[in-house]
Amino acid sequence: MKILDKFTVMAKGKDANIGIGLGGDKAHNLKILSAASDFLKENNATIHIIGTQSQTHHLLNDPEYKKNDTRISLVKSEEPEEYIIKLLMQGKIDAVVRGSLSSSKFLKSVKKQMNIDEINRLTLLETHDGYQFFYGPVGIDECNNLEKKIAFIQSAVKVLNSLKISPIISVLSGGRKSDIGRDGQVDDTIKIAEEVVRHFQNDKSFSISHDEILIEKAIENKSNLIIAPEGISGNLIYRTLVHLGNGKAHGAIYMDINQVIIDTSRVGKISEIIGAFGLALALVN
Repeated sequence: MKILDKFTVMAKGKDANIGIGLGGDKAHNLKILSAASDFLKENNATIHIIGTQSQTHHLLNDPEYKKNDTRISLVKSEEPEEYIIKLLMQGKIDAVVRGSLSSSKFLKSVKKQMNIDEINRLTLLETHDGYQFFYGPVGIDECNNLEKKIAFIQSAVKVLNSLKISPIISVLSGGRKSDIGRDGQVDDTIKIAEEVVRHFQNDKSFSISHDEILIEKAIENKSNLIIAPEGISGNLIYRTLVHLGNGKAHGAIYMDINQVIIDTSRVGKISEIIGAFGLALALVN
């Protein structure tokens, strides 16, 4: 069973209120509406699409909205990044999908309203030939030292265990071990990766290896959790796979918080938005 199928099974029979945010690009806002309509064909939920008056206005007369207006609501707010988290914290919606909201504003709102300092997102990706795996970090400021990388893996392992998936973890670095000495920055990534593996080497509940810069080896070994050297390279790998390499993203889970928040790219494909709705519905209690 593919990882996404596990979430589909978890979502079966559930009903929830899911909020998603609009942005400044009309084409992408229409994509969100279309994804919501497609998702509701197979799932029980009410989708609350939140944006400014101008962002929501052009959706009012769209046929996709008119045929789903009992299950899709358009919610106006001039500060949607703040308002969507406020609705979540008040229990008026059960889960949030970021959609096309500004990442920096949205992250700031999450940290402020939930009183947290660190955010770690675990992304579900799929290669062009259908292999699915969890991946991180994807935030440019995430997981940028040894301690944060260890904490990230610990949190991610909990997610996999909750899905009854035995973690097979691949830790990536900026080069091969034989490259040590060529560049100080590359050396640091290799040393950190080796330290991460040593930290977990006595934990027999999962397997973990340092696969150097060879991300293709991680896929060949059927790793289901791949850890990038840091957030910048992680974001670039994500974008290369999804936007250039004919791969897919299915949303990113915000880990270690008491609410269900799923991230998506502001320019994500419809399949990513639908996947994010699925993850959100599956994770709602």
